[in-house]
Amino acid sequence: MGVLKQRQKPLTIRKVKEAMEYANKVCEEKISELDDSDGLCTCPYWEDVEEVTYTGTNRGRRKFKCSNPSNEDCGYFTTSTSLEAIETYRKVMVENLTTLLQANSVVDGIRELNETSKHFIELPLERFYEYISEEASKSEITVEEGTDIVTVFCDLAGSGLAKNKAIILAMVDDAPVFDIVTTSNYLSTKQLIAAIDQRLEVPEGTQVVFVTDGEHSFVDPINEHFPEAIHIRQFHKKSSRGIIYAHLIYKGEEYTIRCLWDVVLGEGTASGAVRRQRERRAKERTSGKQKANKTEYTDLSKDIMVWKGRVYNPRGIRRKLPTEKSDAKRSKTKNDRRNTSPPDTEELVFKGELEDAKKLPVFRRCFEVLKEVFGGLHITTNVVENVFNVKSKLEEHRTMKFGERILVCLLYGHLELNDMSKEELSEFLREEVITRDFIRNKTLHGSGLQKDKPEKPSSIDTIKEAVKTGQQLAIHYCDRNRNHTSRVITPEKIEKSSYDGTTRVKAYCHLRDDERTFRLDRIRDLSIFDPDPYCF
Repeated sequence: MGVLKQRQKPLTIRKVKEAMEYANKVCEEKISELDDSDGLCTCPYWEDVEEVTYTGTNRGRRKFKCSNPSNEDCGYFTTSTSLEAIETYRKVMVENLTTLLQANSVVDGIRELNETSKHFIELPLERFYEYISEEASKSEITVEEGTDIVTVFCDLAGSGLAKNKAIILAMVDDAPVFDIVTTSNYLSTKQLIAAIDQRLEVPEGTQVVFVTDGEHSFVDPINEHFPEAIHIRQFHKKSSRGIIYAHLIYKGEEYTIRCLWDVVLGEGTASGAVRRQRERRAKERTSGKQKANKTEYTDLSKDIMVWKGRVYNPRGIRRKLPTEKSDAKRSKTKNDRRNTSPPDTEELVFKGELEDAKKLPVFRRCFEVLKEVFGGLHITTNVVENVFNVKSKLEEHRTMKFGERILVCLLYGHLELNDMSKEELSEFLREEVITRDFIRNKTLHGSGLQKDKPEKPSSIDTIKEAVKTGQQLAIHYCDRNRNHTSRVITPEKIEKSSYDGTTRVKAYCHLRDDERTFRLDRIRDLSIFDPDPYCF
């Protein structure tokens, strides 16, 4: 958990004279051709030869001087830093980046295919990552007037995609929002939901519906930032798979509704793609491709349940059927494991069959929304992964050392550039990403090789820095009753309790809108609050 370590400076060639060591055969042939020529090379800044004069050689390279008085950057340059060389480097970098995005090739594969150096792949990747970050920061999500429902699907696309990196993502209608995280936790979900809140403009009267998995970490952030939203959760554990919880506010009261994932399956017609997917999964089950589950369970309760209040954990779940082996194991265990979840204080107001539940106004409201969003379908968050469909593209790159950069580049290519032909993609990268200025200023005249990454500061150092600068912190807090919450605080000071010697953080809590004190040992995770994921 925690903040990812990223590069502080772009990758650069250490010295201009070493430029050729990082090139490929095409570059080498071009520079050799320039060195053997009798003509003048073009000034890399003015892009002409009007003020250029030949001044001899520099360790085998022909050397020139541009004396144009209008630009103080003009001066000496060689064949390896001329405009002709820049265009050659640019062409090679564009080819490498195009291969990565279109062929989904790994770095070593591109090196062999294009006979290039690793440096000429890393440089364009770094520049593309910078370009995407700039573009993503400009995006807003606007919902048209008159829209009845806007649905936000949230999911985590498997950890381990690239050395402990994962993608926490959302699909707001057709607009993707995602962030790269080290794990799905209270802080990552908090920042994703806060970012959606900042970017999403919803007309008055439009119902916002969130669809997530059953993890607790989504519940409180959605309730805080979108209190009028309907939050639909699908549970994935074997004991509760197929149970749906819906959290909603109805006439000023908070309710939790429990039903099964096929509750609206008969309320509409599934699309051809969904039907084909069901047929494929049915074939996998009958062909034995899916692993058989040896453990036998009881059936899920089919009852509709309605509580007044917020219920976190699933009810009416499956139970393992006893076996001789499990009975023997239980007899040897001295102390049974107990449920450590806090006791529920919610009031159960209904438990019964679907037709009876429809007579309740609060369930009727929820049911209409479920029909609108999922009519004819199983209620499942897999919609997100189907839309993104990125796991297969990212799996080849899972061992990359700097996972975030390549994940972001591949995702942007998959989501935004997927419809481009190879020629269109190359032209886009050439004109928008791998520009002459990038080659000239950041590649040939860089500030040195990347230094060692700084270590992540300790929690106490991060809090001290936030107190000093007035920054907000996102924290995952577990109180004495084992209730977990994610919240944003503005820390004011750190103090030691004279009563029990514990370190405490006095802060303004934005969740409770009041002053609060937090024990440091109960803060499970924290980071500077910066809800700024990628949005296209």
